[in-house]
Amino acid sequence: MAPNDFMLERAREHVFMASCDDSGARLVEAVLPYGLAKIHHVQRALGLPEDASFVGSPDCTVTRNERRWTQGFGYGGVYQWTGEFAVLDIKTNACGMLVGALPEAPDLDEIRARLVALDDGALVLDGVPLDNDLKESNHFVDLCEVNSAASVEPAPAGAMHLFIMHSSGHEHRGPSLLGPGLYFDESEELRRMARRFETPFGDVRILEGEAAKAYFAFYRKVQDFNHRRREVLARHLFGRFETVVNATHQGLVRAINQANMGVYHFDDPVGDGPLYPLTLSPMLPAFLIRGQKNLSDAAVARLGWDERLERLGLRARIQSTNLLPHGGGYVFDGIQGVARVIDGGPDARRFELTPTDPTAAMRVISTPRELPYRYRGLEVLERLEELALGRPAVTLDIRAVVTA
Repeated sequence: MAPNDFMLERAREHVFMASCDDSGARLVEAVLPYGLAKIHHVQRALGLPEDASFVGSPDCTVTRNERRWTQGFGYGGVYQWTGEFAVLDIKTNACGMLVGALPEAPDLDEIRARLVALDDGALVLDGVPLDNDLKESNHFVDLCEVNSAASVEPAPAGAMHLFIMHSSGHEHRGPSLLGPGLYFDESEELRRMARRFETPFGDVRILEGEAAKAYFAFYRKVQDFNHRRREVLARHLFGRFETVVNATHQGLVRAINQANMGVYHFDDPVGDGPLYPLTLSPMLPAFLIRGQKNLSDAAVARLGWDERLERLGLRARIQSTNLLPHGGGYVFDGIQGVARVIDGGPDARRFELTPTDPTAAMRVISTPRELPYRYRGLEVLERLEELALGRPAVTLDIRAVVTA
């Protein structure tokens, strides 16, 4: 086996997928080994164990961020590695969801008018004008009503009307009052701080030492800002509400070397687990999920991971991940999987796709943005329950999606 093939195969063994088995998962499985192989290359250069890994949740899928995809990274899982360094190419941004309990059903027309008013930039937090990211394609505000008959337990404080806000903002992706910026491709200062490694699979940028510590401190400030930002936006839209949960699903929630991308990642729950929202589509219910200690021995056996976890020495890490999906994730109709990856040089990969129709022509893409997509549905919840990652506690009927 050629050295590069060996490195890719080694990286592939560090991918653990607990996802739905479909086109979205198979596409991300094709790209993930390239990103992990880059981190392994960095670890070897730094004299560290080559153990960077990825655990994919039920909604694991591709990223439609072209730079992140090109660099070899996917979405809907947790990256972990040995070494106190930050991997900038993963592009964490402290995105998350806020669930709020409302005293009564809100007036939809009034809420829409307040959403439009956000465009004037009049809302300010810590001296920073807030942009309106609630009209982006995958950001939203859902107005929900508790479906008591389908719920296992009442909503917190007995609320019947709730909202779910998916928001992150762009205020700190580039340089800001808080620091150098989260995204290296939007910050010259961050690029100067970074150490760039050329690997056989493309380049990768890391921060180490004091630069890593400073970046992580900056990230924590941004995460706190984004939590408060969601609450400021919600107060503008709704006035009074009680926070049910305000949680990050894309960031460095646990540590500088643990990046959750499109999943909730939490400590071992004590008693009843924490509540997290799961949204699938406006036509399907949303859920408040109680997270429980997951990736149990039974789940690992069902997934067929035992031998690899023992051989790679990753059992303790993987089985203490505790993750939950946050949404449906992209899936691509008419595509069965990836027939092969065509390597055109570092970070110049193309993917030959296998159609579900055997009479259809093969298609070659560079990025998933070329493909029409839809979101998964209740199969995500079914997979979550099948693997005992958590349990649906409250079922929410979506009464409206707030749009301008």
